[in-house]
Amino acid sequence: MPPKENLNRPQYLTDHLTDLRKALVHSLIAVVLGLCAAFLESEFLFGALLRPFKSVLEKFPAIGSQVHSLQTLTPAEAFMVNMKLAAIAGILLASPIILRELWFFVSPALKPNEKNAVLMVFSLGLFFFLGGIAFGYFFIVPISLEFLMRYNLYFNFVPQWTLQGYYGFVVNFLLIFGCVFELPLVLAALVSVGVATPAFLAQKRKHAILGIFILAALISPSADPISQTIVAVPLIILYEIGIWLSYLTVLRKKNQETTTKHP
Repeated sequence: MPPKENLNRPQYLTDHLTDLRKALVHSLIAVVLGLCAAFLESEFLFGALLRPFKSVLEKFPAIGSQVHSLQTLTPAEAFMVNMKLAAIAGILLASPIILRELWFFVSPALKPNEKNAVLMVFSLGLFFFLGGIAFGYFFIVPISLEFLMRYNLYFNFVPQWTLQGYYGFVVNFLLIFGCVFELPLVLAALVSVGVATPAFLAQKRKHAILGIFILAALISPSADPISQTIVAVPLIILYEIGIWLSYLTVLRKKNQETTTKHP
């Protein structure tokens, strides 16, 4: 007769896989329902997508009679872009359920202190990512479009941008800035694994600021100092937040080590 622990192990794996299947099914249903709800609000989605373009177009009344809106080059282009927007919005609408299912699946394997750490890191990561998207949408995308519009007009080109091209341009910019705004968590992670220390990050602040302005010059669509400063200042603030989070990370590790040695 096999040991009792061997009898229990298959049952544990089966339960684990069953929980995973339930989480995936519930999440998929939530995404599908969110996609359908978002698709019904297609007018709102297109309005949000085109808002930066229309705001920039208003600054160029001379071409208003030539460029009323974006162009579609294939019969299904508008529909496909609409589906992509609905998919993104559907995932956002379903995200509370997805995150709840993910947490219910993962949390039983975590210790209490690990649960607190995961919740804090995830909450901060989500906050910074959404902050980066908002910054890109309200500041960077309009500045970029205005610069590119002026660039076209300078060479006497009439902008005939397509819906698909514009969609890719906006989404890529938003994703880039959403990821860039994760800088504080990246710095805290480097300190956590021992690659850097808070003192080292603070000591290299001047070098970091120089690097940030170089990065801002590369990703900023305009060469004027104002646009580059608009991009650089938030990154500098994020770097300072990263140093602060690094100190908290070190302090937390010391507290855990003290608790382990003296329970």
